[in-house]
Amino acid sequence: MNIGWYLAVSALIFAIGAGGVLVRRNPLVILLCLELMLNAANLALIGFSRMWGNGDGQIFALIVMVVAPARSLSGSA
Repeated sequence: MNIGWYLAVSALIFAIGAGGVLVRRNPLVILLCLELMLNAANLALIGFSRMWGNGDGQIFALIVMVVAPARSLSGSA
């Protein structure tokens, strides 16, 4: 699969999340939109990881997925 598709979907998800952060006032919805933005960045990392043929992007994406909920649970958001 071409990396352009990964990046197109990633950009679309990121734009939806950024629009939600800018438009919404509810803190819960804003946090959900921030999670969308993080997942879009993770998708781009995985796409680049597949393009270069190594697992570094996948490992970094897993670290981001672990740290993001832990950050919001600790109350330091």
